Amino acid sequence: MKRLYWVLVAALVLVVAATAGAQMQPPPSGQPGPGDGPGMGAGMCPMMMGGSHGESARMMQMRGEMMKAMGDIMIKYGKAMESAK
Repeated sequence: MKRLYWVLVAALVLVVAATAGAQMQPPPSGQPGPGDGPGMGAGMCPMMMGGSHGESARMMQMRGEMMKAMGDIMIKYGKAMESAK
C-alpha cells in the first residue's frame, strides 16, 4: 500500500512539473520583464523572439500526451485501490 501511495505522489508531482511551464505568462502591463532585453516586451510576436507556431504546437501536443498518460496511470491505480477494499 505504501508503494502505491508513493507512485501516486510521484505521478502528481510529474503532472504539476509538466504544467508549471504553461502557467508562466508575461507581465500583464506590457512592460518588459527583468530579464528581457531591449525590444523584447510582452507584446512582441513569439515568432520574432525565435519561437514558431510549429514548435509551440508540438510542445502543447507533448504536454497533452504526458497529462493523458499520467491520468491513465492514476485511473489504473485508483481502480486497483477500489478493488483492494
